[in-house]
Amino acid sequence: MTDQTNRFATAVIDIGKTNAKLVVWDHDGEHILFEVSQPNRSIDRSPYRHLDTEGLWQFYLGALTQAVSEIAPITIGKLIPTTHGATVVILNKDQLVLPVPDYENTYDASINEAYDAARDAFTDSQSPCLPAGLNFGRQIYALEQNFPAEMAQATDFLPYPQYWSWKFSGVKAAEVTSLGCHSDLWRPYEGDWSKLAKVRGWDRKCPPIRKAQDILGPISPELAKRTGLPADCQIYCGIHDSNASLVPLITQIDQPFSLVSSGTWTVCFSVGVHSKPVLDENRDSLCNVDFNGEAVPSARFMGGREYAFLAGDCTENPTMGDVERLIRADCLAIPSFAGAGGPFSRHSGRILNESVLKTDRDKAALATLYCALMGDYCLEMTGSGGSIIVEGPLAMNSAFCELLGAFRFGQQIFASTDSSGTSFGAAMLTSQAVKIGLRGMKRILPERSEALIAYRDFWRTKINQLDLYLAR
Repeated sequence: MTDQTNRFATAVIDIGKTNAKLVVWDHDGEHILFEVSQPNRSIDRSPYRHLDTEGLWQFYLGALTQAVSEIAPITIGKLIPTTHGATVVILNKDQLVLPVPDYENTYDASINEAYDAARDAFTDSQSPCLPAGLNFGRQIYALEQNFPAEMAQATDFLPYPQYWSWKFSGVKAAEVTSLGCHSDLWRPYEGDWSKLAKVRGWDRKCPPIRKAQDILGPISPELAKRTGLPADCQIYCGIHDSNASLVPLITQIDQPFSLVSSGTWTVCFSVGVHSKPVLDENRDSLCNVDFNGEAVPSARFMGGREYAFLAGDCTENPTMGDVERLIRADCLAIPSFAGAGGPFSRHSGRILNESVLKTDRDKAALATLYCALMGDYCLEMTGSGGSIIVEGPLAMNSAFCELLGAFRFGQQIFASTDSSGTSFGAAMLTSQAVKIGLRGMKRILPERSEALIAYRDFWRTKINQLDLYLAR
C-alpha cells in the first residue's frame, strides 16, 4: 500500500442479525459510494439452527465485485468487518468444525445447569446469565457436550467479525469488543480472560488479541483476482457492531455520554461514567468493552422486535398527540414481548386498557411509549450522565426522542439522522488521520411534563408489583 492509504475507499462488511450489507465509504467518510444489502437468514436444519455463512460469503464476493466495477476509477483499498455479537466460529485450521450456531438456539436443562455452575460470578465477568446462546461461552460448552469428537479437533475459536477478516486475509485474530459482549470469556474491568475461559482452555484456542483498527494483512491473492480488489487491499481486524456505533462518539464527544443504539436490539451504553454502577445481571445489564478496551456499562432489550409486535402492521411514526391520548387513558404495555433478553425477561407481556387502541397509529404510539420507558429504565441502570445520542430506527421517531428527553429531563438529547452509524464507525477505524465532524445530529428540546413522569411512575409501579408476584 502506498503512503496515500487515506485516499482509498473503505469497504465495510456489516452483518446484523436481520440484514447483511456491504457499504463502501469514500476516503474521508463523507459519502457512501456503494451500498447493497440482503436479509440475513439462518438455516433451520440439522445439526442445529445455524448461520448461513456460505450464503453470506457468496453475497459479499458478488457485492465486492459489483462495487469495484461501479465506483471505478476509485479504488477500494481497505476492508473491515463489523458484525452482531454473541457468535463464535469453531475452526480446525482452515475448515469449519461445525456450522456456526445461531445465538437463538436453546439447550437442554442439564447443559444449562452444568454451564451455569462453571461460569464466573457476574461481579467478575459483568456478563449476565442470558437465555439461549446469548453467552457464547454457553454455545462452546454445549458444542463440547453434544459434539465431543468434532470439538476435540478444534484449533481456533474466532469471534464473528474476525472470522470474516480471516476469510479475506488468512490471518486469525481475536478482539475485545466481541469478547466483552456478554461472552462469559472476559473480565472487562481487569482486561483479562475469565476464570471459565482459562480453566477450560478456551483462551488458548483463541488467536492473539488485536485491536479493532489493526491491519491483519493484505487480501489473499486469490480473492483479489476473483473480486477485482487491488492486491494490496488492507484487511482490518474488525469490531462488534454496537461498539462500532460508539467509535465516532468516543473520539469526538466529551464524556460522560450515553448512546441509545436501536435495531433488532436496543442497547444503551453509558461511556465515561464517573463511578462504577452496580449492575444487575437479572435485568440484562452488563459491561461491554469499547474499542480502546475500556469497560462500558450497558443495558439492552429487544426493542426492534418488541416495537414490531406492539405496532403490528403500522409503519408510520406516531405524533405526540397520539401518545398523549394513550397516556390520558392509562394505556400501558407491560413487558416483555420478546423471547430473549431485556430487564424483564421473566415477565409475560400484556397491555392494560387495550380497548383504547382503535387505530394502527394508536398501536404505534403504544410501541413508542413502551420503547421510551424501557430506554429510560436501561439508561438509569447504567448510571447515564451527560448527553444522550439516539441512533438507528428510533432516532427517526420524533415522539420517541421527545419522550426519552422528557423522562431524562436535564440531559441533552440528540437524534442522529444518519442511518449508517455502524458502518461509518467501522470505516473511521481504518483512517485515524481523518478528523470528521459528527454526522447528522439533531438536538431534541423536550418540555418538562408532570403527566409523563406520573405515567412512567405508574408503569414502574405495575412492574414492581409483577416482580413481587413472580418472586413468591
